[in-house]
Amino acid sequence: MSFNLDIKKQYMAVEEKSKKCKGAEFYAVYMMTGGTLKTANRDLATRMVHLCQRAGGVPEQLSYRSGARPQYLVITRWSGTFLLENENAATAFLRGCFLIGGYVADPSKPAHLEIVFKEQDCYEMCMAAFELAGIFVKGTLRENRYVLYIKDSDEIIAFFVKTGAVRGALEYENARIMKQCNTASNRVINCDDANINKAIETGFRQKGMLEKFMATDAFQTLPSALQETARLRVENPGISLTELGQMMKPPMSKAGVAHRLKKLETMMQ
Repeated sequence: MSFNLDIKKQYMAVEEKSKKCKGAEFYAVYMMTGGTLKTANRDLATRMVHLCQRAGGVPEQLSYRSGARPQYLVITRWSGTFLLENENAATAFLRGCFLIGGYVADPSKPAHLEIVFKEQDCYEMCMAAFELAGIFVKGTLRENRYVLYIKDSDEIIAFFVKTGAVRGALEYENARIMKQCNTASNRVINCDDANINKAIETGFRQKGMLEKFMATDAFQTLPSALQETARLRVENPGISLTELGQMMKPPMSKAGVAHRLKKLETMMQ
């Protein structure tokens, strides 16, 4: 099961106690479907019948068509007025909108949650619900469809928590942390690899220069410490400065070895 379908499954398990919140969720579905819901999900069909009854509506038809593409048909009739009175009603309304037109990308992918609407009035009411719930959302028009979307992980997690998918929020947060850790780990590994490659290239470059320098009379006049450093670098071009320092007698720090090699390079210029 995809993460998106799992979130919707969690929503369908939410038990609203408030009649107003049940009405808010039903009204969202009613607006987005025009009162005619077609779905392959039995739980969603059953939930809409239940919410319709609690909201004072009439479920006129509930039918099922089997076959390669099974489908439940729920036709509801409702009359009255609806207002987004408070945050609880707003989050229930958002849950209903997401059940019909919502999509969230898998946590392993870039953060993206959206709800698509056919009608502008439902789009505008959902935007008002987001504002009342304190969740930041953006809107756009895409192929004659109205779209509200979120591309911030924290806002997506807040959406899940407030609309009743708490387990989904925890799973999303956990996946996000794992992704961040993997990204940081890969960055460190790539940085280490780059540093190693750079050190090896530098070592072999120094080897070539030192071999030529060691064949000159000027090299024989150098202090023994510098001659030792040059010989060890020529013999060990692929090791780090720290490792090279451990081979010195007495051992030297990385900074000390770097200072000697820099002094040798200056003399060869």
